[in-house]
Amino acid sequence: MNDVIDRLARLTPSPSASMTEDAAADLRRGHRALSRRRIKRAALGGAALTLAVGGAFGGIALTSGNEGAPTVQAADNVRLVDYDGTQVPGFTVAKVPEGFVLQGSDPYVLAVARPEDKSSVSDFQDKIVVMLESSSAAPTDSTNTSVSGRPASLVTTPDGATVLKYTHGDFTVVIQMWNTIHLTDEQLVEFAEGVEVTADAKPSVG
Repeated sequence: MNDVIDRLARLTPSPSASMTEDAAADLRRGHRALSRRRIKRAALGGAALTLAVGGAFGGIALTSGNEGAPTVQAADNVRLVDYDGTQVPGFTVAKVPEGFVLQGSDPYVLAVARPEDKSSVSDFQDKIVVMLESSSAAPTDSTNTSVSGRPASLVTTPDGATVLKYTHGDFTVVIQMWNTIHLTDEQLVEFAEGVEVTADAKPSVG
């Protein structure tokens, strides 16, 4: 019996050097795969934290800086800048919100919009628009501010737009700012003080 067992043992090959090396390589690959999974989980956890912070501060946008680290920019940070572009018929302006352009005009309205806005000048969404009304047709609002020394009214509409009205000669100038443009009331008055009405402008009816 012992002779049979000894013979069987001799038939079983001993591990070769190549087999040992293959096993070690497999072990190294397993360690590397585990490390990659841990790094991926950590990155996903960091992204989830960033999204949670962005959700908690709804008025804050997260952007990537030069080093890839998120930087914080306030969504409401808008300032007026001098306008040195081409003027359009109806009205001239001295200042515009930074990043905005004169989209265009027709005889009744001037539209100030973002450069990528391709809508009609008659579409007031996301814009500042300047119009004229006949003084006799415009309702009289209580005045609570002034534009270049002229009494003016500044009100907020139910949908959040801001409307500034003041008398200019025989007409009432109406400036409406959509609620996605975050100029302060003082900045909107400053914008109005840079607006001039030309002979091409026509008052709206009613």
